[in-house]
Amino acid sequence: MVRFGTFEVGFESREIRKHGMRIQLEEKPFQILEMLIKSAGQVVERKTLCEKLWPDTYVAFNHSLNTAVNKLRNILGDLAKSPRFIETLPRLGYRFVAPVQWESRNRLCDAGRTLVVLPFENLSGEPGMDRFADGLTEEMTLQLSQLNPEQLGVIARTCAVQYRGRKKSIREIAEELHVDLVLEGSVRREGKHVRIIGQLIETRDQTCLWSASYDRDLRDTVAVQTQVAREIRRALGVELLPASLPKALAPGPMVHQTLRHIKASSVQGSTRPQRFPA
Repeated sequence: MVRFGTFEVGFESREIRKHGMRIQLEEKPFQILEMLIKSAGQVVERKTLCEKLWPDTYVAFNHSLNTAVNKLRNILGDLAKSPRFIETLPRLGYRFVAPVQWESRNRLCDAGRTLVVLPFENLSGEPGMDRFADGLTEEMTLQLSQLNPEQLGVIARTCAVQYRGRKKSIREIAEELHVDLVLEGSVRREGKHVRIIGQLIETRDQTCLWSASYDRDLRDTVAVQTQVAREIRRALGVELLPASLPKALAPGPMVHQTLRHIKASSVQGSTRPQRFPA
């Protein structure tokens, strides 16, 4: 997978996404994008594109190439006169000029387990709480990605946002994102307070490994998002990475006891959120 700007490209899945949402792109423009990205910063000559993508076409090659590049630019919202992504070198070729970030799915899988934070659901029915839920999801993704990247790979928020208001099952999401763990949750406003519920699910057998609820005052929404995300980070660090958890994040005996109780409850089939000490 490679990222640039607000876009993500998966070469194996032949997909391009913007803000996590899949965009339809024809095969020829996609192949051009692939060649440009893999040679980012270098010129890909027109004759090279012809040999690779139109080996049996000579007469209509220029028209076909120009059409494909224009379709690609339309998808990216790019302009030939002021390119952010694809620069044209007249009569020579094209060059991908945006910074790119590569991410190996195999590296994440080899490192340990992978986790995705699904968009927290707004159960209040208040449009204003959608922003709070999105902010909590973003902060939660950030906090967990800092736990131990060598042992726990966290999927980018832009990949998870497509499942907001999801109609897909945990199993389907796990298969699409190749994740071992899913953190999902909800927010519900009650007057001047908010109740946040989260639960960690192992996708292999869809077992609830951990769950907790948090009641907070909504006077400072950013502070609430940060505080709760950090508490969940500590709790999941104990659950998933006890050997590598920094001492500064290690909870006291009460937290360990609570986690063990929660896990035991989930094994018995109960998924009712448990009270987690603040």
